[in-house]
Amino acid sequence: MGGITTRIRQFLRLSWLFLGRLAALRLFALALLLAGCGGGGGNDGGGIPVTLDLRADVRTPSQVNLSWTPHSTPVTGYQVQRNGAPAFQTIVQGTLVSDFNLEPDTQYCYVVVATVFPIGPVGQSNQVCVRTSTTAPWRLETIDAAKAVWQGSLVIDAANGLHVSYRRSDGVAYATNTSGQWVGTLIDGTAGAFGDTSIAMATTGAVHVSYKDSSSGALNHATNASGSWVISTIDAIGFGSAITVDSANRIHVSYRATGDFLAYAVNATGSWTREFVAGFGGSAIHTALAIDTAGAAHIAYAVGSGICAVRYATNASGTWVDTVLTANSQQCRAAMVLDASGRAHVVYMQRFDLMYATNASGAWVTMSVDRLDWIGFPDVSIAMDPSGALHVSYQDHNADLKYATDRSGSWLTSYVDARGSVGSGNAVRVDGNGAVHITYFDASNAKLKHATDR
Repeated sequence: MGGITTRIRQFLRLSWLFLGRLAALRLFALALLLAGCGGGGGNDGGGIPVTLDLRADVRTPSQVNLSWTPHSTPVTGYQVQRNGAPAFQTIVQGTLVSDFNLEPDTQYCYVVVATVFPIGPVGQSNQVCVRTSTTAPWRLETIDAAKAVWQGSLVIDAANGLHVSYRRSDGVAYATNTSGQWVGTLIDGTAGAFGDTSIAMATTGAVHVSYKDSSSGALNHATNASGSWVISTIDAIGFGSAITVDSANRIHVSYRATGDFLAYAVNATGSWTREFVAGFGGSAIHTALAIDTAGAAHIAYAVGSGICAVRYATNASGTWVDTVLTANSQQCRAAMVLDASGRAHVVYMQRFDLMYATNASGAWVTMSVDRLDWIGFPDVSIAMDPSGALHVSYQDHNADLKYATDRSGSWLTSYVDARGSVGSGNAVRVDGNGAVHITYFDASNAKLKHATDR
């Protein structure tokens, strides 16, 4: 029966090509009748012929790229099988496809089947087995799994203790591992579940957090300097804030104020003084703030909607000077760190690329650090270790958490976590022992997590 079936398929393929669909369907019915009258004979082992040459390339711990040679005659499409089951709900048009949302360090075996409607399979590929790459040596742990969490910020104290501010479904929270295990505290239970938070630490060990009140839109400041959390208002409206504390323990905050202005506030004497830095027509702003050794402020920020500009403003000259780093960022976020000379190092996502810009040479120089297969997510963070090496955390196009560093003299990238949708709200810092720490949100499991390479 198997030999007859193979000959029927070959006959039907030719019928489909030369006689048209209606004639082929009629011949299909006739062929079934003839095959049924052929008597016993059994299955002679004839299967689908191997007509495709398949190649599988591991792209990330959660992605495999597949390509194959086309079938020798026209087909309706191709079915991709992964470990013996369909990898996709529909057939694939063309001879290229990416298989996403895979598990790291796991073997997957693929076969591609060429199909013609209504005949069915007319050819198949060789089987190719690959193992996705690992996320080692990163060690992962959960900080908070009690509530849905979002948008964290990280600071490390002089004793290498970690302090995180983040948004929970019941408000703004703070967690620290200074006791040897993670302990969380709800700072503001009325602030709502949405909006960034930013954290900084004074030389006294006091923690300072800036955040937006989701209900009123107010920009708030919370600190435990007195031994318990005290909340005050910085401005009636404030979005996308960043907070830092200088060597004299003055508190500085950058944010978007009423009227789509970039604003800057300082609390040097117990009360806030505010000033406008720049105005613009866009409505979405995320800010990053640093203070140099001379006390000048440096702000990197993104403005726009959909397509955004990444800009840099500083008052180092005595007046605010605003510079456009790019006008074509598809993701509205930026992160920044200053080196010992007060030069800025900025990272942001621009379509398929993680971009790095610096004025360390005296003029702005921009380069691509990592090229993705598709548009990456906006969340990025950057830190500098005592040797001057840079460390960047970011989220790729698969919603995986990645890490890049130029510690070796050139940029090298690796994966930190690739299980599910991870990496949003990421923040990277380096402790006094040189260990890299990244906090981030695991959206698949509604957890705030911590990763370290030590």
